[in-house]
Amino acid sequence: MKGVEQRLLALNIQSSIQSVDAAAGVDYWVYLAPLASRQASLRQLKELQARKIDSYLISQGDLQNGISLGIFPRLDSAESVMTRLKDAGYEPLMRELPRAHRDYWVRVDGEGRRLVDDALLATLVKDFPGLQHKIMPCQGVASRE
Repeated sequence: MKGVEQRLLALNIQSSIQSVDAAAGVDYWVYLAPLASRQASLRQLKELQARKIDSYLISQGDLQNGISLGIFPRLDSAESVMTRLKDAGYEPLMRELPRAHRDYWVRVDGEGRRLVDDALLATLVKDFPGLQHKIMPCQGVASRE
C-alpha cells in the first residue's frame, strides 16, 4: 500500500493508509485442560504421543500446561478428533478462536479525489495487482440510523 500512496503523492494527490480488521471466520482449538502440575501434564503428553496422537504442551496463557491437540478450520474435523480422544478415555475440550483478516485502505483526501480518474485507476490496478477501487461514504457527514 505504501507504493500506491507514494505514487499518488508523486502526482500531488494527498492520501493516507488505514488498516481495517474484519472477522474472517473461526477456527476450533481442541485441547486437554491443564493438570495439577507440569510433571503430570508432561506424563500425559508422553502417553498421548506414545499412542501416535499429535499433541503439544501449551507453554503460556490461561491454559498453560494444558495439551493442545490441534486447531482446525472446520468444526467437523475438530469434533472427529474429540470423539477419537473420548473413545481413548480422555476429556477433550474445544474453544472457538476468531480469525481476523486485515485489509488496508488508501484514502484519497478531498481535493485529490477530482484527480483520481478512470485512467489513473486503471494504471494503478495494472501496476498493483489485487488493488480494488471502492467509493466510500463520507465519515462524519451522514449516517444511517
